[in-house]
Amino acid sequence: MEIQTQTAPTFDIDCAELTTRAINRAIRDAAAAGSTSIRLLHPGARHNLGVALPEGFRLSIEGSAGYYVGGLNDGSTIEVHGSAGWGAAESMRDGTVVIDGDAGNAVAASIRAGTVVVRGNASTRAGIAMKGGLLLVAGDVGPMAAFMMQKGVLIICGDAGDGLADSMYAGTVFLAGQHGELGGDAVEEQPSDEDLRFIEEALARWNIPRPAGAFRKFVAGKKLWNFQQSEIGLWRSAL
Repeated sequence: MEIQTQTAPTFDIDCAELTTRAINRAIRDAAAAGSTSIRLLHPGARHNLGVALPEGFRLSIEGSAGYYVGGLNDGSTIEVHGSAGWGAAESMRDGTVVIDGDAGNAVAASIRAGTVVVRGNASTRAGIAMKGGLLLVAGDVGPMAAFMMQKGVLIICGDAGDGLADSMYAGTVFLAGQHGELGGDAVEEQPSDEDLRFIEEALARWNIPRPAGAFRKFVAGKKLWNFQQSEIGLWRSAL
């Protein structure tokens, strides 16, 4: 295991010959030694990197990561200088995860706070079951984005597949591109001036080019909040 000191207290960890368990142990050992900033070299798209990192910590992954990178984040900043597999930033409590490339299924699933930025495209179920926070996707998203969202904001600068905002209980989706068939109980409403300022500030902060199209706003129609016999078809589609 090789841990090389860069400019203190930053450490480089060469992952080329290490298992995932050894990489994560090396991260925690470096943190215990006083480092607040670590770079992972040659990550090789390994799964479960940088899980449950603490507040105030910074992790830079110099390449692509596999499944569940940055999961259970507790307030750290994680940068993936490549793409990420399924479940990136899943169940994040707080902090920031930035993915320079594309993200696999269920990016930002069930996050409670913080910010997840995908500079490329995101696959199916982006922002599923979000409970807070912000997911910002500079490109397109696949089907079922914001499925069962309970709170939070999803900003999509590109297009969205079918099922956008399906069964969304609460929260907000902003979309600049086109969408397929809307999900059950998703409705469009006019963005407010405050909404548009929020979007502009987010794009500026993360240096995301503003898309050509105007942002549209989608929210829950609230028909699924309480069961009504007259809405049985909608309930069946949701289940």
